[in-house]
Amino acid sequence: MKRRIFTIAAAAALTVPLGAAAQSGYPTRAIEIITPFAPGGSTDTTARLFASVLGKYLPNEVSVVVVNRPGGATTVGMNAIKNSAPDGYTIGLTSNSPITIQPHFDGAGYSYDDFEPIIRLVDIPQVLLVKADAPWADFDEWLDYVRANPGIFTYSTPGNGSISDLAMAVLNEGAGIETRAIPYESGGRAMAAMLGGSVGGVATFQGNADPALARPLVNFSSQRSSRHPDVPIMRDKGIDAFKDAFIGMVAPKGTAPEIIEILHDAFRQALEDPAIREPLLNQSFEITYEDSETFGRSIAEDFELNGHLLRRANLID
Repeated sequence: MKRRIFTIAAAAALTVPLGAAAQSGYPTRAIEIITPFAPGGSTDTTARLFASVLGKYLPNEVSVVVVNRPGGATTVGMNAIKNSAPDGYTIGLTSNSPITIQPHFDGAGYSYDDFEPIIRLVDIPQVLLVKADAPWADFDEWLDYVRANPGIFTYSTPGNGSISDLAMAVLNEGAGIETRAIPYESGGRAMAAMLGGSVGGVATFQGNADPALARPLVNFSSQRSSRHPDVPIMRDKGIDAFKDAFIGMVAPKGTAPEIIEILHDAFRQALEDPAIREPLLNQSFEITYEDSETFGRSIAEDFELNGHLLRRANLID
């Protein structure tokens, strides 16, 4: 699947009137973005960045507000989105975990297809980090080591079934290697375990890499990072596998296509706004565009992959 990066030329094309969709009068009041995460994290920051500029790209320049609905490992917020009126006034921000991982567990209350995809906005590259003074010069040396010593290399994760945990599982399966995951309660604790020497590496967001303390061996994504192009992806090493970590927008099931179109086009234009681009790039995010239909396919494919990985790890039946 080829992902499309949005360009300024594409933004100019969106100045064409929306025709019938624009005649609906939507929106006429404030729009809420529900995020199923607590305030302060990268996903919450992303939601607030877009909310700060989105109004000027919407008809009638309505205000956009962010509502945090954490809890239940993101299921509280996702159910709030699912159960909202499909009128375009309540939409949601999601990453992989809420929409393609949590529905595999009992009690989630929803599945990935209970939402209308609007747009894929950014990817958050996940990497395997080791200490700066680790004995492996690069990924090739590390791979030779783990192949010669199956089950010896340990790595920390922010929890069983997290996106970082599943990204490393993709590497294990794709490369035919055996390593051992040590789950921690948070990304911060997982990083501290690696830096303290309790484990040999950590599967985490690339932006967590302080070059004075740690270095990435491999990027789990489908494309090299524009900020860190020297870090190889698995396909560079002959491993036909990847695990992208996305952030995108969804709406309740049944939201009218013309409303999805208006929302999609506003977010698409916002992707070129310096107030959006610069902070996201500074966090080592990858600004990546997929339209509603393509994003829907990506969600479905990721749901199926995660189900396979979770069953393989004996986390679900």
